[in-house]
Amino acid sequence: MPEMRTAHPYYVYEAIHEQPELIERLLGQRAEIERAADAVARKERITFVGIGTSLHAARVAESWMREFSGGRLLAHCEQSFELVHHPIAFGAGDAVIVITHTGTTTASIEELRMARAAGALTVVITGQMSGSTSGLASGDRVRGADFHIQTCEQEVAFAYTKSYTTALAVLGLLIARVVESKKLLAGTPPLAALERVPELLRQALQLEPAARELAKRVAALARIEIFGSGAAWATASEAALKIKEACYIAAEGFETEEILHGPFSETDARGSLVGLFTGGATDERGRQILRAAGELKMPRAAITVPSANHDLSAEQILQVPEAPEWLAAFVHLIPLQLLTYFLALERGVSPDSGRMEQPAHAAASKHYKY
Repeated sequence: MPEMRTAHPYYVYEAIHEQPELIERLLGQRAEIERAADAVARKERITFVGIGTSLHAARVAESWMREFSGGRLLAHCEQSFELVHHPIAFGAGDAVIVITHTGTTTASIEELRMARAAGALTVVITGQMSGSTSGLASGDRVRGADFHIQTCEQEVAFAYTKSYTTALAVLGLLIARVVESKKLLAGTPPLAALERVPELLRQALQLEPAARELAKRVAALARIEIFGSGAAWATASEAALKIKEACYIAAEGFETEEILHGPFSETDARGSLVGLFTGGATDERGRQILRAAGELKMPRAAITVPSANHDLSAEQILQVPEAPEWLAAFVHLIPLQLLTYFLALERGVSPDSGRMEQPAHAAASKHYKY
């Protein structure tokens, strides 16, 4: 393990900026992904499995499967701990796709074992692991999966960034191939849009000064709430998790409509609000939410594509490059990652450590393992 850093640039900052190049590399090395997708396409039921950040990737995958097929191909995501203890009866007609960055997450690896034992086709997506051979599963924890797809080197920082977006790139390629193989593709083939992702991310990284300004604006507040719809809902949840991990403040990611059904009652000027606008039909509801938050004197920000950048009641607007709505999972995430990083710096905490340098948290961690 490299020595932990105590000042900018922390490891997570470098990981954020590495993402375009890493995804570009994955897009050029897709043979194993295509073989896995062809096998998955022959199955009747597809389940994406993860926990923590990987659960958000699984949620994005479920959303993309629906998006690419026009709702004709139904896949679902499952949280691995719940699935282990409240299992689905998998069989030979199932494909189970497990996302685990480390390749050692206890519940996810146990679910992989259970699915394999039930006769399901299994695919595991991990970060790079030592001892790999021929693209097949390596290491005792993932040995036996039918396909093992590796993304990028293991992260040093506690808050995962590049391993999340590279897993999304793998999932996008796999799902696009599955939907086309099943002849269920609805609309424009997604592959051309996926190939634009590295350049879109490079453009989004230019929002760093704006993200730093927003961090200064909201760093002193007690909490932050983020909302979005479709793939942007999972993006909001992922960003909230990163803020918790790296900044140690209360953060929640909500579905656009869901934020009005209870959560808005506890919303006030002690927190800030970030809306994700993708050019879709749900944006108008988001505009109403921003206006309502203004009545509560909340600091508001909007992250938006150019086509949706109108009638937004927010103190700060961060404009990401234009992209299809489903690509919010990549494009809207970058300014949120940068916001998280600079929030940590503004609050004087390490965005890399997950508080493990603090004795109480280090002691607490001895009572559990991931």
